[in-house]
Amino acid sequence: MKKTLITMVLLLGALLSACGDGTQPQQSDSASRPAPEPASVKKSQLQDVKPAEVVSLSLKDLGLPADADEVTPSGAVSEALIQDGQLRFVTPDDIGENQEAEFEIRSGATTSVFHVVIRSQRPTSAFNFGDGPADAPPLPKLIVEGLAPGNVVTGAPLTFRMQGISGMNLKDNSHGYITAGDNNDIALILDDLWSFNLADSSFSISGPAMQRMLDTLPIGDFFMTLNLSRDSEFGVVYDIRATKAEAKLSGRLLSEQGAPVTSLAGRKVLLEGVNTRMRAVAVLDANGGFALERHVLPDIYFLTLSDLHYPNVIRTSFPVYEGSTQAQVTMVVPPGLGVDTGANTAKQRAAPGSSAVQSSVTQDGKGPPPRSIPAAKRALAPTPLAAEGVDSAVFSATAAEQDRLVNKKIDFQVPIGTESVGIRITVFSEEEYLLPKVSSRAELEQLIRKHQQSGMLPREDRKYKDTWSYSVVGFPDIEFSASGLAKQLRFTDGGMTETRCVDVTGQTKNAALNISGSVSAINIGDDLLPTTTTVELTLGCKKLKSSSSTLEVLSAQFSSPNKNANPIISPITIGDGMHGNLAGCYLSIPQSGSDNTHTIPLKITYSPADAEITEMNLGITELKSGEPFGIPTNFSTVNLLTQNHTKQPGLITFPGISLPAFAGDMALGNLAVMVRLKGSVGGAAVSSDPAGRGGRVKFGVKNEFTPLYLAGDVAKLSGRRFGPRDDGGDSWATRGTIKWLLENDLQYSGHRYRFNDISSQHVAQTRDGRSIMDHAGHSDGRQIDMRYADGQGGYSDALGGQGNGEHIKQLINAAAAEVKKTTKKPGSWYYGPKLEALQHWITENRTMLEIEADSRSTRAVYIGQSFIEDVLVHGKFPSNSVTGSIAIPLVSAWTEKSAKISSQPYHMNHWHISLSNYGPVIN
Repeated sequence: MKKTLITMVLLLGALLSACGDGTQPQQSDSASRPAPEPASVKKSQLQDVKPAEVVSLSLKDLGLPADADEVTPSGAVSEALIQDGQLRFVTPDDIGENQEAEFEIRSGATTSVFHVVIRSQRPTSAFNFGDGPADAPPLPKLIVEGLAPGNVVTGAPLTFRMQGISGMNLKDNSHGYITAGDNNDIALILDDLWSFNLADSSFSISGPAMQRMLDTLPIGDFFMTLNLSRDSEFGVVYDIRATKAEAKLSGRLLSEQGAPVTSLAGRKVLLEGVNTRMRAVAVLDANGGFALERHVLPDIYFLTLSDLHYPNVIRTSFPVYEGSTQAQVTMVVPPGLGVDTGANTAKQRAAPGSSAVQSSVTQDGKGPPPRSIPAAKRALAPTPLAAEGVDSAVFSATAAEQDRLVNKKIDFQVPIGTESVGIRITVFSEEEYLLPKVSSRAELEQLIRKHQQSGMLPREDRKYKDTWSYSVVGFPDIEFSASGLAKQLRFTDGGMTETRCVDVTGQTKNAALNISGSVSAINIGDDLLPTTTTVELTLGCKKLKSSSSTLEVLSAQFSSPNKNANPIISPITIGDGMHGNLAGCYLSIPQSGSDNTHTIPLKITYSPADAEITEMNLGITELKSGEPFGIPTNFSTVNLLTQNHTKQPGLITFPGISLPAFAGDMALGNLAVMVRLKGSVGGAAVSSDPAGRGGRVKFGVKNEFTPLYLAGDVAKLSGRRFGPRDDGGDSWATRGTIKWLLENDLQYSGHRYRFNDISSQHVAQTRDGRSIMDHAGHSDGRQIDMRYADGQGGYSDALGGQGNGEHIKQLINAAAAEVKKTTKKPGSWYYGPKLEALQHWITENRTMLEIEADSRSTRAVYIGQSFIEDVLVHGKFPSNSVTGSIAIPLVSAWTEKSAKISSQPYHMNHWHISLSNYGPVIN
């Protein structure tokens, strides 16, 4: 839920503690309200949010009283509202760069200012993922001309130039290439397509050449990598995400009778692409129509009416199939949600038993081919709760017909004097997943080896992806709203359940409380394997629970940033292409001891609220395709209530928890994390079921994590580290990365690679997305810094790069001196020991790097510039050596160097490799 996105960082001038605040005079922005004497001002930073979405945040979690009544947005956000104990706002279109907004909220004499970053999900600017320090001089910005909005390639000529650079000859040493698809293969070499203009040091691709490029590339995203280099003293690598797309999307809002909704001119609809992460905003016209300005990719999309009073209630989902050039979507607006759908709505309403208009999509692309589903035993959909003698209601939507949204409106009245309302949300799907099913660890290991050899991951078929959605509006201080794909249920017996018991005493003291919303589902791609979304509401849950002897965890949620204001678990800066961090949720799993350097905020709700909780444990279990989620296989008995926490009835909050040690084998796939509570109810000892639905810890809407382990703690790797250690650990790696390091025991010359930084604990980052270890990348457990080969069959410190490559530089200079001395006489030549050592150094490093760059599991390799690039790439002595820039005897230029290998600043003491998803872990 969105409320878990909050971590308070209270500021006044300098950064204070998470509980601190300050005071300063603050004038009222209302002429009718006298200025308070004096006003207290709190400044806080919210976690980043995404574009094109309705965000709901609990006032309680923001540290504000429930009677806060006025909000003023500024910056990128123009719509905000306080209702039902929540701050709600709508974020703008994704413009390809981050945007910022502030909210000034008044409560009596107190003014609170909240700052938020709206982080682009598809950045359009070129990015450099070099590992230079944060205080390094800024690199030139790359200007790209000729791309349409969203970096869509249309066939128009393209030009690339670095801002502030002109008259620099980049022609001979610059290179560019394109990667496309789900692997790291290079699809096009840009050197064959572009021309160079010395006047502004730009590279251009003509219209005819662009058409050849478009004819070659498939529909979808691709990545252009540019290595713009003058010589070994100047070079920058840029990554640009671009798109080849053909489909245009338009749509209309209709009443249940099929008439256009004409009352919403100027209102917005919000579009979200599930796999492409595309997010866009479109404005409705006087006939309820809209047209998206940019092209869209084949994907599954959610379309939502921007509405702060009924957030995420009016929503549909639909596919855009491959081959579509035009797609039209209709979204039905049900009556009774504050939207005038027509003056004669009541008269036009469909008669009982008749078929009303439904949301739909029409397009000129073809859907997926029919598939054959073998007969198999299916899990049974959860049985709705029995009324148990109290008032209750069930709202359920089951989608079976292909691409047809099934929606059920929620309309429930809570009578005056009601103390509590129980809510249970269930999503169940029979949808099969095309990930290979395994029955044992040995079978999964065999599958991993197979895909490591091919360099490819088992790809899920995105054409059959049922969707589900629910939004329940009206409960105080709590948002019940989510949407997703059926694939997210694949490790949970085909379903998921959320249960809560909500205190409504204050809301029903003098009047009835109206609960509204919707549940929906859509069966995408075919009419097989239905998906069901259900919301069950029950009056008086507290009374029922108080007599129960069962302790139940209702929800458990990790959040970010942590108490030190560092974003954790999910990397902010995502590369997706050859460079940068791979998206995912990463959790550092200690195996030898707990570490509290980078802790995780954790919030647990439980029932009954008056239970006496004395112990809390965490467990983990490996998630295997084809196996149901069950009892945790690795459970820690450490009572985590010994760590700092606060308790309220039904709620335990950890400002920052340190995970306990979990001994045992490293997981082959992703993990689930479970909570177990122990205590007493009415004097009787109780313990919650860790396999219960609420006991599975979430991060946002995700409930599976890619585990990271300390590579430096692995017996065969511990002696292969170099460099200083960072607090919390700096060698946190995926199991695949560790396996890659172990396999390199004999990969080259019978010796072992030596390594340093990989990732920090829980991939802790700074607010701008850099790793806390001061790297632009290194936040996915798959990027490694390693010593160079020393030319003597090993990776020793000196000639491996120690001292910023000083010993390598000394060897180069000594070899140059030998050549200078012995070539004074015409025709003379001398094989001096330093020259021979340098030749061996070059040969060993070229061979090593070629082996790694040629692997399909390798995304990118970085080596140093300056003297490293001179000898290793150009085969020449540096220009400042005693010989000048001449060819090294018996060494030619490295003409067969892979395009994946690029020269970067700050890589004199190590080379860097970025690995792909190593093994069938999909996050």
